[in-house]
Amino acid sequence: MVPDYQQITGRIRALSDRTLVHIVPDNMLDIRIMSRLNQWPSISFSPSLLLAFSPPRGPLYSGKVLPKSEQMTLMAKGGVRTPKWAFLAPDKTFDEAMWGKAVIVKPNVFGWSSGGAGIELVRTDAVRYIPREAYPPEHPGRQGDMLVQQFIDSGEHSEDYRVVTMFGHPLYALKRKSLVRIANVFEGAVERTRAGVVSNAGARESREVHLCYEEPVLKFASLVYLAIPQVPFQAVDIRRDINTGHLYCLEINPGGFTWNFSSKRARQTPTIDGVRREDQFGAWEIAAKALVSMADSQAA
Repeated sequence: MVPDYQQITGRIRALSDRTLVHIVPDNMLDIRIMSRLNQWPSISFSPSLLLAFSPPRGPLYSGKVLPKSEQMTLMAKGGVRTPKWAFLAPDKTFDEAMWGKAVIVKPNVFGWSSGGAGIELVRTDAVRYIPREAYPPEHPGRQGDMLVQQFIDSGEHSEDYRVVTMFGHPLYALKRKSLVRIANVFEGAVERTRAGVVSNAGARESREVHLCYEEPVLKFASLVYLAIPQVPFQAVDIRRDINTGHLYCLEINPGGFTWNFSSKRARQTPTIDGVRREDQFGAWEIAAKALVSMADSQAA
């Protein structure tokens, strides 16, 4: 990540001679740098959660721990279309007339559904509460509440969008499609399935990934930031309903562990459609302009 930050720093220096940039490890406390931060109007930014660093002055924009229920509540309050949801509780029932023939059951606990862990498509009449202790040891249901979420139907194969934004500005955007056909839950052939439900689950060979340039999708992702501005770096997961064409935001991955410009995932797939992620829209320039704008707002 540091080489990426250095690229962004170079763009900031070219944009503004008023802005001084420090790249500081989370676990390092440099007295000289902290003194400078305390002396001048400043902002601090990190795409991911911070464990140690705390700026002496100015706002800190960093990743957050936000359970999925809180994300969806904030989006709904902010006017962003998100699937209907409820906690899976002992006394809760789900009516097919309200929820459809099948629903998504997924963990609410932060950080547990990466790659589709714990996520199932379940026939609505088969949804049942399971006590925590009844889940297998490795299941996220042992760690926290499970959610029931409206299933946004994208067709026989799960398709969605991942738009990575910084202060609401798209840095890159993907369209992802699982090549595994979703099992026929709707016809009652099976009660529940994990196969093909999440577009980013499974081996790379079992999905297609392309760059996305669809303006409605990019604008929708930018609106999500306005609903959850406390999370500056968002990996916004969006699904389009095949029947209505409406876009729904599923989650924003607020912890920031989605800086996939120089991550292990990026090294495995350095380009998509022959283009590096940072080159799709010019991510370093976009990030630099956003940070200069935020810094200027503090100095005004």
